[in-house]
Amino acid sequence: MGEKLYINSVVYSEVAYIFIRSVSAKSYIDLKKDESLVSTAGQKFVEMLFPVLKLGNLLEINDEVVEILNSFILNYGLLPNDALNLATCKFYGIDALMSLDTDFEEACRQEKINLISKVEDFK
Repeated sequence: MGEKLYINSVVYSEVAYIFIRSVSAKSYIDLKKDESLVSTAGQKFVEMLFPVLKLGNLLEINDEVVEILNSFILNYGLLPNDALNLATCKFYGIDALMSLDTDFEEACRQEKINLISKVEDFK
């Protein structure tokens, strides 16, 4: 398999947060109030999911990525984290973005980046 996996710090943070919320079955507010919940769920994240994320190449967010991000917010109405993920692809020449978020459809089409949002897209 010749494909490479890339992530940025936002993807890492979002995956970790969703995992911690799912494992703890608590809301953001509950987690903010109870460090032990975060620590316990975080330990499971480090043991179970971190090794998978570590397979990806961590890409730096720099001034040029931020400039592209801002244009994606203005041109496509993407929220900042979504715009950052797409801007990272654009800056580093990554030809595909994996997301279940349909907000990317038009922006990916315009930027000529393949959106992988379902199993059939892998074919």
